[in-house]
Amino acid sequence: MGQGQVVWAQGVESRLFVQVFDAAGAPVIDLTTQDFVVQHGDVEAKVVRVELVNDPLRVALLVDDADGAVPYFRVLREGLPVFVDALPETSEVALVLLSGRPRVVVDYSEGLATVLKRLDELFVQGGTSAGFFDGLTETVEGFGEDVRWPVLAVVTTDGASRRDLFRTSEYDVFRQRLVDRAVTLHALGLYTPTGSGFQTGIATDASRITGGWYDSLNSPSQSVTTKLTEMAAEISRRDLRGLNQYLVVYEPSPNADPNAQASAAVRRGEVTMHLSLDGRVGPNILTGPAAIAQAKQEVAEAISSKQAQVMALQAEIEDLEREARALAGTSNLPGGGVGAATEAGSREGFWNAGEIAFANGNLDEAIAAYERAHDADPSWGKPLFKLALVSLNKGDIDGAVTYLEQVVEVDRNSEEGAQAIGLIGQLKP
Repeated sequence: MGQGQVVWAQGVESRLFVQVFDAAGAPVIDLTTQDFVVQHGDVEAKVVRVELVNDPLRVALLVDDADGAVPYFRVLREGLPVFVDALPETSEVALVLLSGRPRVVVDYSEGLATVLKRLDELFVQGGTSAGFFDGLTETVEGFGEDVRWPVLAVVTTDGASRRDLFRTSEYDVFRQRLVDRAVTLHALGLYTPTGSGFQTGIATDASRITGGWYDSLNSPSQSVTTKLTEMAAEISRRDLRGLNQYLVVYEPSPNADPNAQASAAVRRGEVTMHLSLDGRVGPNILTGPAAIAQAKQEVAEAISSKQAQVMALQAEIEDLEREARALAGTSNLPGGGVGAATEAGSREGFWNAGEIAFANGNLDEAIAAYERAHDADPSWGKPLFKLALVSLNKGDIDGAVTYLEQVVEVDRNSEEGAQAIGLIGQLKP
């Protein structure tokens, strides 16, 4: 008979979550109520029912698209779809945007394709504050009781937030609610030069108490995509480890101590078992063949996640290279030369060259290309705005402010002009 470890249980009707693996490490999924034996303390309990649980992964993706996200706009547009692609294809994902009043823009039932389409349309809202804490609490309360293991994936900056509405007493209630609902919160914190640390502080604490993944970055870069892929891989690994669990509902004997520990066994030989009260499976729970089998699956999942990241970046680079080649071809027009290239719109050619260099991390080349794009059309704010972002990447805040002020001067009514105004307010002392 396979024997599981003991766990604490209370109440007239109690429950355990049990995973059972055979000697080869494969999950045992054909057990019935009659196969389980539960003891509460030293007294055998009545097993009421057994259910094999394989719920789809349900993830609430919360994104700070307020003022603090302005410098991260481009890398978030690139990285967030990669995050979604790296999740299991059966996942149910809701997208929650936090600028101003937090709002669900894609619900769980709408499918991953709808999430990806909405992310492709994502724009940050410069000059707004994030309803960060409200977004967290409303999302947790929005999980139905049928969702056994809610997951929050939070991507937040430490920028402007509606912290004036925050109350410590409400946060204490929120922390307890996370525990009661068996929520796991994973988070990526993105720092800004003048951030307060309010949102990233909450994300750090909430991920710690729920056992979630947390990491942070100090500036915009391709590392955002890398970290988002790592978060998705960790969520996927935990979901994989939680598959094929039995929900075992039992009634302790009236003679049993209600505060005693519970243990379980199955009438099946040569098996390995794992028990928990809430079904959240921690890392490294298995040994022997079961651990090897699980490790192989996790490696396959990690490879799949990395491949999704590489494919997304490769597709972007190929698009930019095609645009650059097409624009470069204008220099071969009859009567060509520099004059013909300029007439054909070489500002875009220089811009695309800068985008390629920036995507590959060649900041000096990017600067030179953006400067040439600006020289080709001094009234175009787009290259000036990108020069400001490059300056932020290099830690040159004064240089970034100078470029942003130029954007406002020459192209105030553009999208870049509006974002520049918001950034100047953050960066200037």
